[in-house]
Amino acid sequence: MNLGYDIRSKGDWEIRYIEVKARSTTGDIALTPNGFKAKRFKEQYWLYIVENVAINPTSYIINNPAEILEVIEKVEAVRFIVPVNE
Repeated sequence: MNLGYDIRSKGDWEIRYIEVKARSTTGDIALTPNGFKAKRFKEQYWLYIVENVAINPTSYIINNPAEILEVIEKVEAVRFIVPVNE
């Protein structure tokens, strides 16, 4: 079940919904519409990004990314073509 986050962390004072994205290099990350449900969790939603995982890992932790990050929506359609004769 895809809930829009990878980890639900519960402490004494707060609950965090954490989405983790790891890349072998640096650059943009892609979030699915389900993965960008940060808007509904607001301050409880955290995005953890790890770049250069294999060589020199660098991590970034962003609280409430829907509020502070600029998002570019990219729509991609998938089609399946089935030959009529088969």
